[in-house]
Amino acid sequence: MLKLTPLLFLLFSFHGLVAQKPDNFIIILIDDMGAGDLGFMGAEDMLTPNIDKLASEGSWMQQGYVTSSVCGPSRAGLISGRYQDRFGICGNFGAQSTKGFPLNQPMLQDYLKAAGYKTGAIGKWHFGLAEDHFKPHHRNFDYFYGFYAGGHSYYEAASTYEEAKGKDQWPIHRNVNGIEGIVDYKKGNYLTDEFSREAVEFIERNAEEPFFLYLAYNAVHYPWDAPQSYLDRVDEFREYTLPYRRILAGMTLAIDDGVGAIMEMLREKGIEENTAIVFLSDNGSPRTINSPHTYNTGDITMSKTGGLRGYKGDTYEGGIRVPFIIKWPGQVPAGQSYPHPVISLDIVPTFLAHAGISPSTDLDGVNIIPHLQGKTTERPHENLYWRYMDDYAYRKGDWIITWNDQENYMKKLPKEEVRTKLFHLSADPAQKENQRNREESIYQNLQAEFDSLDLCFPEKEFPMLFPVPYTRKKEIFVP
Repeated sequence: MLKLTPLLFLLFSFHGLVAQKPDNFIIILIDDMGAGDLGFMGAEDMLTPNIDKLASEGSWMQQGYVTSSVCGPSRAGLISGRYQDRFGICGNFGAQSTKGFPLNQPMLQDYLKAAGYKTGAIGKWHFGLAEDHFKPHHRNFDYFYGFYAGGHSYYEAASTYEEAKGKDQWPIHRNVNGIEGIVDYKKGNYLTDEFSREAVEFIERNAEEPFFLYLAYNAVHYPWDAPQSYLDRVDEFREYTLPYRRILAGMTLAIDDGVGAIMEMLREKGIEENTAIVFLSDNGSPRTINSPHTYNTGDITMSKTGGLRGYKGDTYEGGIRVPFIIKWPGQVPAGQSYPHPVISLDIVPTFLAHAGISPSTDLDGVNIIPHLQGKTTERPHENLYWRYMDDYAYRKGDWIITWNDQENYMKKLPKEEVRTKLFHLSADPAQKENQRNREESIYQNLQAEFDSLDLCFPEKEFPMLFPVPYTRKKEIFVP
């Protein structure tokens, strides 16, 4: 038996400290993926072996939420750990918008870069592009490869913004350590594959030091298209009677290949065991296919909501509840389906808590690890808030109120005719039975709590970056 002298004890202790490498953090964000679009969630017509494996090796959230039903505000909540309405965001920054994510609101990479992490963002930005200070190389990302606007062609990218107007072929940028440039994009290359390749190469370059990678695919967002090679593979998997569903399957398989390539690189570099991966979508299934009046239903069904009511743009469950996986060896139990509500706001505080970083502002999310480990049986959240422009929702326990000005697909109701609905999600997850008339006191309580919180937004140090919502009270009446 080896007897440890004081010197040997010091050496062994030092060796242990050196060997304790900080964990890496990866967020894989999908665009417009519904709760019925992955194999492990019951989609038998989707070929997603790598994503399914990710779920089996980690925990997936049965009630996984994002903070908005559309891309931009959802991403703002995720990357900040705060309700984006606190800093004036309740809608999308369009390609021509002069506004962007507030400079005085920290993002996750701001904290991690200051702590010594290499930071990379790949894919869709959507945090503003009108001014240089909105762009990733001024927001503490060491590396960026992607585009700044909302939607994008999968096969072409212009070399100037003037050339891209009206085509969704925005220039692809590569920014390295603050040096920005437009990529000479090879026409015909599939953008999903390009983003996957860039992600793998970022991991390979930075495997020896702690890193944070934010991989934001624009798939499976419009325009829906997939290379023949992916279509051939899904055709071998099964026969599709719905042509748009077949295209979506091909697009999803491309993402799945990217997830597989990332996992393979992590194993090759010996860092899989100390890398946390969060996989989720920014919002639910899109309502329409290719035009405002071609609906995602019947014979042209593409994305599926998994039986949930509503679509992207709605504050019904189908717009805000999404696929949500956390794989984190040694931290998150494998093979678990966690039953309580979890929201994208929880990602920032979870990563920061593990890294020993104190945020400079109060966060709305919580460190989810003790909940997933079973160290506490309390729900992570008793109350949750959502807003997308005029639409809103507020959840307390299993009760939820929701206001939506779209019903029966694209039928836009006059705002003054819309009535807030009340549902009990445990008994009625599909939101078929409006309980408002039956449970008026519960409705009134939730409505009062929502109005009181909503009236505080945005906080005084932030301007309102979008029109004041029609449904935001001017004041709260206290009898």
